[in-house]
Parts: sequence; C-alpha cells; structure tokens
Amino acid sequence: MPIITELKKNKNILVCPLDWGLGHATRMVPVIEMLNKFEVNVIIAADNGPLDFLSQRFPDNKCIKLSGFSPSYPTNSNMALLMLKAFPEMLKAARRAKSDLNDIITKHDINAVISDNRYELSTSKVPTVFITHQLNIQTKGWQKIGKPLIDFIINKYIGRFNEIWIPDVISGFKLSGELSYSNKFNHNSFNIGLLSRFSELTIKSNNKYIDLLIILSGPEPQRTILEKLLLKQVLKTNLKTVILLAKPGKYFEIKKKNIQMYSHLPDHEFAGLLKSAKIVISRPGYSTLMDLALFDKSAIFIPTPGQTEQEYLANRLLTRKIAFCQSQEKFDLSTAIEKQRGFKGLSLKNESKLLKSRVEHLLNIC
Repeated sequence: MPIITELKKNKNILVCPLDWGLGHATRMVPVIEMLNKFEVNVIIAADNGPLDFLSQRFPDNKCIKLSGFSPSYPTNSNMALLMLKAFPEMLKAARRAKSDLNDIITKHDINAVISDNRYELSTSKVPTVFITHQLNIQTKGWQKIGKPLIDFIINKYIGRFNEIWIPDVISGFKLSGELSYSNKFNHNSFNIGLLSRFSELTIKSNNKYIDLLIILSGPEPQRTILEKLLLKQVLKTNLKTVILLAKPGKYFEIKKKNIQMYSHLPDHEFAGLLKSAKIVISRPGYSTLMDLALFDKSAIFIPTPGQTEQEYLANRLLTRKIAFCQSQEKFDLSTAIEKQRGFKGLSLKNESKLLKSRVEHLLNIC
C-alpha cells in the first residue's frame, strides 16, 4: 500500500451506525475521531438512541436522521421466529433507507460511506465500507436448518460493499472468535483493531469506590426486563452500586438506597466509573467487550435471551476463565459474584495503526 503524504481536505464522509442498542454507535467514536484527525467533514446519519448519543459526543459534526428497521426483542427467547415474521417490514425499511441514502449523498456531496452493520447502505455512487464483527452468524437448535440461507442473504448484502472492516486484532486472542471468520471476503476484509469509545481518553479513577457497575444496553423490552431483575436483587444487598440506563435522550438521575442510577454519562465520567468499579455487570455485547478490554476488569455477563451472538461470546469467555456468565432466566447475583472471583478478567491491547491505515486508504480512493 502506498504511503500517503497528503490527503485532499474537506472530503465528506458519511458514518451510519445501526440502531440496535447503543453499541454500534459507541464503537463509531474512534472511527469518527480518526476521520476528524484527517480534517475531513464527518457527517453522522443515525436514528433514535445512536443519533442522540453521537450528536452529544460530537457536537461540532453535522448529524442527520436516517431511519431504518428498529427491532424489539421478544420477552421469550424466540428471537429467530420474531425476525422471520418481521422480514417484510425489514425489507421495506431497507428500501426506504437506501433511497434516503442516495438523497443524502447527492445533497451533501458525500465522498464515501461507512456503515456499521447497516446491510442496506451500499451504493455504487461512492466507495462504501461495512463494519462488522459478524461474518459468520451463529445459530442453534432448529435455526441451524436455515443457516445456509442466512449465510447466502448476508453474503449477498455484504458483497456489495467495497471493503469490510472487522473490529478485532490480527493475531493472538481474537475477541470475536468464529464470528468474524469467513473465507468469502478474504480479498477485501481487514482487521482494524478493537474500537473503544474510551481509547483516546486519559482515564482517571473518580476516587469513589463502587462495588458494582451495571451497564444496561440493547433493544427493548429486554433492556427493561434486565433492569428490573437486577434492581430487585441489588436492593436486597448493601453493595454500593451505580446503574447506567443507556438513555442518552434526556439526562436524569435517581437514587434508591444503595443504588445511584444515571440515564447517561459523558465518556470521561463513564470511564472513571469503570476504573473505580470492583465488578461490572452487563450484556456481553461486542462493543461492551471492546470497552472493558481496556480496563482489565472483572465482569459478569448476562446474554440477551435468544441472541446467539452474545451467548457465543459469553460462553467463549466463560470456558477460557476470562469472565463469568449466567443466563437471565437463572441469574442470581450472590452466586454470580462468588463465581466470578475465579476469573481473570478481560484485557486486550488495541492497535490504532490498523484503523489509521484503512482510513488513509479510503480517503485516498474516494
């Protein structure tokens, strides 16, 4: 790859995270920060929570509402059946978003598009990048029957992008494991290192000891179901606990006995809590895992029921004695805290030069 000594300034790069919890938005923070270093115009196109979060995190960047399909998790674990029923609605939303994308490209003179897991946002008008850690969707039980069809559809959509960026390291312990393995895209897929919203921060402890930091995330109604479950159990203890509610739209805080709850916190305050907390409890969403990898923190994971990706990631960390996990249905706080003492915690080194290299290449060709 040629070394780029000077890049044309004032290119317009569109960044589009999926609206599926906040994880796809939070991991766009280092991508946007890297783009800003090259003095290009980063335009953020998102919806709902991701739009609220990124508009607050990057107040100087232009933000556009770009709607898509916003899934809801079932109260049971039959996610596959729910998604199958919602497929016609998903296609309709995808066609609408594709049309909106083309309008945005024309109106704002976009030079390239970076899409985080928004499969529908490819275009022949400009170079496009697809960011994902899932090239190999996990299935279980009867879902395995449909795996060939799932792979065919996924590969068809991903194949329309010019490049695939995988947020993981190149060698050593790969956080994504088999999720990112596929021999279909060896020619245009690149590992760009871990993407953490905290990677550019000077992280300091807030000097306030915390027994538990609970990070809620993901789509409803499962986010609220987990909130109620954990709230009930923590209130029966004397553990000093902070709960982050993942609601960036409007700030509020609530105090309940030994629990302090925040709707949302700026990254530097969030990072201080992470550093000060003895134990973190959260969903094993991939973006959360990338964030926790910076802190070498003891963690307890509760996979979203029916989400095979989170179940795979949590079980993989469990078998390697890195982090304890327990199902939501059987979760018991006292048992989880006792069990996690035998686990070493998650700690991985990031390599920002990998992301920088791909950004340089993208800006050179657009």
